[in-house]
Amino acid sequence: MPQSDAVVPACPSLMQGLPTGYAMRVFSQLGRLQADAERILQSLQENQDGNQWLVVLSLSTSTIRRLDDDHSSLGGVEYRFQWEGSAGLIKVVPSQAHDITTDQVTRSIDDRLSAMGIRFIDRKWAATSTYKPTPAKGKQGDQAFIPPSRCPAPPRPADWPTFVIETGMSESLPRLQEDAKWWLAASSGDVRIVLVISIKRTRVSFEKWQLAPLNAPRPLSRAYIDTLRLQSPHIPPLFQQPATVQQPYSVHEVEVTSTRVDGAPMILPFSALYDRPPGPGEVDVVLNAQDFRDITSRLF
Repeated sequence: MPQSDAVVPACPSLMQGLPTGYAMRVFSQLGRLQADAERILQSLQENQDGNQWLVVLSLSTSTIRRLDDDHSSLGGVEYRFQWEGSAGLIKVVPSQAHDITTDQVTRSIDDRLSAMGIRFIDRKWAATSTYKPTPAKGKQGDQAFIPPSRCPAPPRPADWPTFVIETGMSESLPRLQEDAKWWLAASSGDVRIVLVISIKRTRVSFEKWQLAPLNAPRPLSRAYIDTLRLQSPHIPPLFQQPATVQQPYSVHEVEVTSTRVDGAPMILPFSALYDRPPGPGEVDVVLNAQDFRDITSRLF
């Protein structure tokens, strides 16, 4: 479905970074929305790239709830959902290989944590759970890690994750970067790291996003970012930052093709994942070149 000149304005934060040719619809019924999503999915599967985004305007509260709670709402189309007010943004998941890539990241991290003696019960993944900073907005990621300290006893819901994964097509990279900024801002920095995975037919890129220190120059300069990159293992600020003072940036990138891995290893600081210093036998999670080959093995 081509981009529509809808008379109802969309929420600007949902529109930022969308690729050329994103789809837009003023909501009328779920059947039409499903047909739109199916067309996007078919195009993605035929071209192995392109637009995967559908902006939906004039959503009722009940429709938002259904799209959020019932992932069969669009038939057989798998998707992630975000909304603000009455505007929604649907990310169509193009293939099982994309989910497997995300899942392989979690397995690689789990392998490292298990080797440290951390029990399975203390390694919680929230999958596509929805996080709502206010009743009027919410978002699903592709995966999220929640340490035990942020998992209160039922019926209280879990707090913000410390680590989130956002996965998409290569043309979606600017929007995925906006998603990374959303998690950091909406959580006031309680989300410490967002891993952005951008998939193209010939390569996969991984970007590790986090916040700059409060005493960083404004605006961030490339020279200052380069100094931060030298401070391995790139520990993000371990305290809250209001969205109004945040300066998010990508601190580390890894690129994988069928023949090479550039930029590995990538380090996920233990203290950022678990919201506490490492104890005996606990160390930072290091994803090496072989890990990235394994993570992307279904894509080449």
